Amino acid sequence: MLSKALELWAFRVTTLCKSVQAKAAAMSSLVVGLVIAFVYCWQMSLVMLGSIPIMVAATALQYLVVLGASKNENVNITNANQIVVDSVMNARTVQALCVEKGLVSMYVSWVEKSMVGMWRRNILAGMGFGISNGIFFFIMAGGFYIASFLIKENVADFEGVMMAFMGIFYAGMGAGQAAVMVGDASKAKVACHDMFQLMDRISAINGLEPTGDTPKQLEAGRIEFRDVKFFYPFRPEVLVLKGTSFSIAAGQSVGLVGPSGGGKSTVMSLIQRFYDPQEGQVLIGADRVPLNTVNIRWWRRQVGFVGQEPILFNTTVRANIMYGLDDDETVSDEHLCQCERISNLAFLHKGGNKGLETEVGPRGSRLSGGQKQRVAICRALIRNPPVMLLDEATSALDTQSEAIVQKALEAASEGRTSFAIAHRLSTIQGCDVILVNADGRVVEMGSHAELMASKGVYYKLQIQAQK
Repeated sequence: MLSKALELWAFRVTTLCKSVQAKAAAMSSLVVGLVIAFVYCWQMSLVMLGSIPIMVAATALQYLVVLGASKNENVNITNANQIVVDSVMNARTVQALCVEKGLVSMYVSWVEKSMVGMWRRNILAGMGFGISNGIFFFIMAGGFYIASFLIKENVADFEGVMMAFMGIFYAGMGAGQAAVMVGDASKAKVACHDMFQLMDRISAINGLEPTGDTPKQLEAGRIEFRDVKFFYPFRPEVLVLKGTSFSIAAGQSVGLVGPSGGGKSTVMSLIQRFYDPQEGQVLIGADRVPLNTVNIRWWRRQVGFVGQEPILFNTTVRANIMYGLDDDETVSDEHLCQCERISNLAFLHKGGNKGLETEVGPRGSRLSGGQKQRVAICRALIRNPPVMLLDEATSALDTQSEAIVQKALEAASEGRTSFAIAHRLSTIQGCDVILVNADGRVVEMGSHAELMASKGVYYKLQIQAQK
């Protein structure tokens, strides 16, 4: 919803910026035209002054006719274009589901809807346009009649009345053009107000201008949740975490399991400090420093993250790996090669690839799912973070790719505090600590052997997974 609102606001502000020049020109025509008219022949100007409101109405009629004729057509064409865009972006899915004919039919139906009533709309538009132009010609005819009368009575000469007539005529057209822009300008001003209100709003967690301490010596890998209660701001009625508490020592590997909606991904978000808990604390280090007092940019550089769907940019593998490093940060070739080896990026040097200079394509389209995940792992490792977060990093992969990526994840997690959400329980059995989240709480905690022996929630999940 926010992205759509920003898109609409930006469009309206752009409209305002584009209309400023036209509006200034229209107002200039109005002022300059009136001045010239009264300077050359004030009698002619006074008589013709009453025609300005009529010309404003005629110009507005032209605008409304053109806009009304194309409004419905534009909506239908936009829907048709959206079908084309979605079909091209998801071409493989379209082909796999054999829905090409259905999408073509939908596209044709929207195009045909844009043609419904086209003759009627065009005839009405032509009539409206003709009427508005006819009004201008009637005004011109009236002006010429008045001019001839003034010249005949020796009140004014030909040059004076013509200059006055043209001045009033262009002043009226300028006033009409300015009037039709008032609606768009008003909407754009409202959009500007909303945008600046959003920009001026102080974020509770400001990543652009962070405050807080930058610890010189801190055991960043130690993480503790102390009676954390949390709900998302857009769903305050749903309490996601209802008093979650646990303590993880530095260097331990942690598996997060439990039913869907138990709060596993929320724990990850709180560790990355995308949100702060409404109650309770997230503490880090041996001194149990509250996370919300630490410089957020420093903290996020201590955390590596690999999600279910890696986001790669349309550039080289090297640029994607280095993405996010500051200008003053340097990475040695030795460390880069080590990260490449841990992430199992050997495929970059085979099959005609150009190593780290291989182009990944839009959204990483030139790489397979497993290859994209390994690039994402290397990107997470490049800063050598003490904390690794793995959010179902292998859930979208086939069995062969999963085995390769899982091996890379295990190598990447070695010597670091790691949190892993797994869709297959077998991948977290070797973790030092397994946290079982259910109904917003940690209901069980221990190693695989300990939890199996207790025959609780974890034991039941294992039995269900084996069926």
